[in-house]
Amino acid sequence: MSHLTRASITMRTHRLSRGAVAAALLVASAAGCNSDSLTDLNRNPNAPTQVQPEQLFTNGVSNAMLNLRGSSFEHGLGALWIQHYAEVQYPEADLNRPRAATIEGLWNTLYSGPLEDLTAAINRGGTRTGITAPALIMRSMVYQEMTDLWGDIPYTDANRGDAGADAVLSPRYDTQKVVYDSLFAALATAATQLKTASNEYHGADPVYGGDPLKWQKLANSLRLRLAMRLSKVDPARAKSEIVAALAGPVFTSNADNASMSWPGGVNPNPLYLNWKDLGGGTRDDQRLSVRFVDTLLATNDPRLPRYAQPTGASQACATPGCFPEFAGAPNGVSANSIPLPNASRPTESIREATSPSDIMRYDEVLFIRAEAAARGWTGEDAAALYVQAITASMQRWGVSTADIAAYLSRADVVYSPARGLEQIAYQKWVSLFNEENEAYAEWRRTGVPTLTPGPKAAFASVPRRLSYAGLESSLNSKNVAAATTSQGGSGLTNRVWWDKP
Repeated sequence: MSHLTRASITMRTHRLSRGAVAAALLVASAAGCNSDSLTDLNRNPNAPTQVQPEQLFTNGVSNAMLNLRGSSFEHGLGALWIQHYAEVQYPEADLNRPRAATIEGLWNTLYSGPLEDLTAAINRGGTRTGITAPALIMRSMVYQEMTDLWGDIPYTDANRGDAGADAVLSPRYDTQKVVYDSLFAALATAATQLKTASNEYHGADPVYGGDPLKWQKLANSLRLRLAMRLSKVDPARAKSEIVAALAGPVFTSNADNASMSWPGGVNPNPLYLNWKDLGGGTRDDQRLSVRFVDTLLATNDPRLPRYAQPTGASQACATPGCFPEFAGAPNGVSANSIPLPNASRPTESIREATSPSDIMRYDEVLFIRAEAAARGWTGEDAAALYVQAITASMQRWGVSTADIAAYLSRADVVYSPARGLEQIAYQKWVSLFNEENEAYAEWRRTGVPTLTPGPKAAFASVPRRLSYAGLESSLNSKNVAAATTSQGGSGLTNRVWWDKP
């Protein structure tokens, strides 16, 4: 069963089947009564025949973030390859051999879950732009992360498995360029619509409470993100999209940060569902990478205590200092090569039941603006934006003003135009911690910092993409084969369209 067939089945939870509707009509006809009031007696107000767009939006956003910011996918794939994290007990992905079931699950879940719900919210929202525009933005964000992971993907034909006579059960794959073109257009449309939209979601919006201006800022900020991805493959287009996005409102402070707010209880942060030390999950096998921890230690980066917990070994010391307070685990080694207490977990602040899951943050916008200025695409001050970006990142993590100033004064941190692009890319690698899909995409685009897999890895380079799901390759083989051929391969070492040496 393809992901789009699953999607059509999923949608049956949103409305009565045609058979059920027909049966209801036959009963009414047999009764020989046309009274609307009597017909209404057969309607159960507690079992609506169609889910409202507000409910679809809430479900779509929460399911998107549940999957895109969880331990199995984000922390268990890209985060290992860019060496923010290391896997101690189940190192297959860290050894460049990710489990096929993991990739299959991510692909199927995103298409049949959040993309299905957000598409339905758009369709049912009609002319209510306060409904449709935020849903269009969130759907664009999900597609952006998917195409950055897989390259060519179904877009035009996606989520049409239950479209009646127009149903598509074997979707063709759009090239990544076409997907990007479509996402630029979608974000521009949403931003324009939100200029005059009213708040229609209110409490049903777990990101901004339905605030149209906040969503407009996110649309333009995401457009900046996508534009900078094209810095090597199409710099002219990258520049024009950045200039256009900056003409509209973008994030101007950490108050604009976009994140999914988790209420806890039966709807906790997805990381909480993984980590057993907080009581929500069953696993305790990921640790920060030794490369990441040692790099932050070498630069005395004050974000380290905000990113990492002290090691269990240091907390158990009989005498103070008998083991390092912060330490990482090696990437790409055999299972259980080090004791778990010898390396730092991620801090509890990012994986408690009510910890937010980030969609995009202000510091990322500032880094994009700094890079655009450094490339001569805008007239802004690259050095000033670089400082503002680091400052915004540290403020978001609660670093003190004194510690921020001390870090910014370091000789290896002070902005140098001669190596400005490298400095911006490095600081972005550090600041995108806990947005691992974005950090992985940016590392592939910039190559900063230089990374090599661990000694036991299946091949001696960092993977550049995800392979296609096995079931999809079986049931939609013709279209998968065409996409694979058009990209010159779809293995882990192949590059997506914008990923150029």
